[in-house]
Order: sequence, then C-alpha cells, then structure tokens
Amino acid sequence: MRHRRSVLISILFAGLLAPGVVRPAAAQTINDLFDQTTLQELRLFVNSRDMAELRAHYLENTFYPADLVWRNIRVRNIGIRSRGAGSRDPNKPGLRLDFNKYAKGQTFLGLEGMDLRNNIQDASMMHEKLAMEVFARMGQPTSRESYARVYINNVYHGVYTIVEEVGPAYLTRTLGENAGYLFEYHWMFGWYFESLGDSLAPYEPILEPNTHTTDPESTIWGPVRDMVREINGPFDEVWFDRVNALIDIRQFVTYVAIENFLAEWDGITGNFGMNNFFLYRPGGSLQHRLLVWDRSEAFKALDSSIFLRTEQNVLFSRAMAIPDLRTLYLDTLQQCAESVQQDNWLATRISEIAAVITAAAYEDPRKLNSNADYDAQVQFLFDWAAFRPTFVLQSVANARAPFTP
Repeated sequence: MRHRRSVLISILFAGLLAPGVVRPAAAQTINDLFDQTTLQELRLFVNSRDMAELRAHYLENTFYPADLVWRNIRVRNIGIRSRGAGSRDPNKPGLRLDFNKYAKGQTFLGLEGMDLRNNIQDASMMHEKLAMEVFARMGQPTSRESYARVYINNVYHGVYTIVEEVGPAYLTRTLGENAGYLFEYHWMFGWYFESLGDSLAPYEPILEPNTHTTDPESTIWGPVRDMVREINGPFDEVWFDRVNALIDIRQFVTYVAIENFLAEWDGITGNFGMNNFFLYRPGGSLQHRLLVWDRSEAFKALDSSIFLRTEQNVLFSRAMAIPDLRTLYLDTLQQCAESVQQDNWLATRISEIAAVITAAAYEDPRKLNSNADYDAQVQFLFDWAAFRPTFVLQSVANARAPFTP
C-alpha cells in the first residue's frame, strides 16, 4: 500500500521554524530575503486608480508607480507591471518589480528588479522552486527564490514566489562577469532551432536583448543567426567544432537532460517548441549558453519519457548522433536521479517548503485551486520523488545499449 502523508503531518515532521518567527530588525540583507526557512511579508502600496488600470489591462506590460515595504525597509517610487504568459490574472496578478524604473540607480538589497510569481498554474505552488533547486544542485546557474505573503494596499493577495531577475547582478554572481549579451526568449511560434534564413529580422522579436540594447543589430543578433546557420549546416566531421564555437553544446545537452528528468513540458523540448530560457553570450566570446527560467510546468508526469519530443529539436537530435554527447545526456539523467535520491533530498525539500507555505496557502483568498487540490498536488510531489528517480534510472539503463551513429 502506498504510504501517504498529509501536508500537516509533513510539516510537523519537518520541524522547521514557523512562518511567524520574529527575525532581528537589523538582519536586512539579500540572504535574508531569500532565506529558505522564512515566509517573507511584502507589502505594495499603489494608487487605487493605477491598480484598477493594471487589473483591467493585465495582458499589457504597462508600468505603474508603487512603494514596496519589507520589514522596516521602504523602497519608494518603484515600477510594477503585470507579468507572465499563461499565468496572467487580474485577480491575483503576477508582478514584475523594477526598482529603478522611475528612480534612476535605485536598488533593493542590490537588486534592480525581481518577479513575484502568482503560482496560479500550480496548485502545490512548489514546481518552480523545486525545479530551480534541482538545476542548482546539478551545477547550473539559477535565480534565487523564496516565498512571501503579498499584500497590495493592505489586502492579502496570497502566496507568491519571489524570483531574482536574470540581469547583470545575477550574471556576476553566477558566471563571474556581466559584460556580454543577454537575450530573453519570447515564444512566438513553434521553433526547434531550424534555420530562419539569413535575415536578422526573425530573431529580433523572439530573442529580446536585455543588455547592449543600443548596439548595432548586426552585433546583437548576427552571432545568433550564425549559430543557427551552423546548427543547420552540413552534419560532417567538423560540425561539432563549428557549432560548439557558437553555443556550448555540452552545456546544452546537460540542460536538456535536467529538464527531461524533471518532466518539464514547456522547455527546450516543450509541447509547442522551445520556451522559457535566456540565452547569454559572454563578453569577448561568440559562444552562447542557456540560462533556465520559469519552471512552473515541471513535474508534469511520473513516467514522462527521457527522450520526450527530443527528435524535433535540430541541435539536440544531431547532438545525440555523437556518442560522447549521448553518453553525457544519459550520465546527466542518472546523476539527477541519484542526486535527488541521496539522503531522501527531494522528499525532504518538499516537506521543508510545505512547512513554510502551507498555512498561508490555505488562507490564500485568490488562488484558483482549493485547499484539497493543494494537498493532493503536494502528495503528488511526494509520489513523484518516490517514483520518478527509479523510472529514470531504469530508462537510462535501457538506453545504454551499444550505439552506432
């Protein structure tokens, strides 16, 4: 019989600090904001007319002025706007916070901006956080994240995930430099790295530059077009060298392996083409790499194939024809499974996060799901942690048959 635990029992088992624990007023650092054992409290104060406009036009990216209060820090005159794709909602809006939108040079704990994810697509409110932790555990750069009760004009709007923006401070912290070209990918159509031709125009709307925005178009997007051209070039003995000069193929394969371990259905091998990533080209280099973003669609199934839709992606399918890269892919899947099993790490993290957010999640007046849905989805995550690693390990073993390109 399957062992089941209620969320409340899991919370008691975790034995962590309750969300209401008082912290010293002097402890006001970015590490405190992203403290994993604390449910933060964020208060936004917005002109009532502006808030009504934001709700009425929640599908737009219009900024409105607001103040943010955290502990005894008040950040005045920041910009807020609706954010998200399928998660946009007027009742519990996902929010983008830009601290220097109206006050040039202003930061909050060193951050120029951050996102408040409304978690309405995920009844457990944990997919994003747990998936990012798995990526970090596997050595990939990730945003720091924590949870908060969010109040807008003193009205409780529910549990949100605080997400560090992918920007210069993030790049410096994770990669040691920020002089390069950072692109945010925007889904426009089902794209799998097929060639889009010699023009730069097709790349401009789908890869928005977040740095060096005033540089010549050829400097910004030219290396991206060249990268895609080489990916689709002749598949010969020097294909790897040509392509790897423009995108780190080993990092790409590792990234896809982590996604597919997580049963991510809206990533590089997503349902409708590639989605939810940043592309970064370091300063002084032409070699791009992927940066992970938005994992709300992870943990979709216990038995999702480790090769789900991978044949559709030009770069990945060609990489899998190279024995060393196929081995890297399978090795990474195996490492993911073994890592989350070690010391029951994933199940423990589910319990620990539940200890922090469950009471506030039950009280969340604007979530789209019931408390019973929350409990069921948290239980599903416990089941996933118990079943998925074993399934992946068996799938990897089955795939390790002798391979001939």
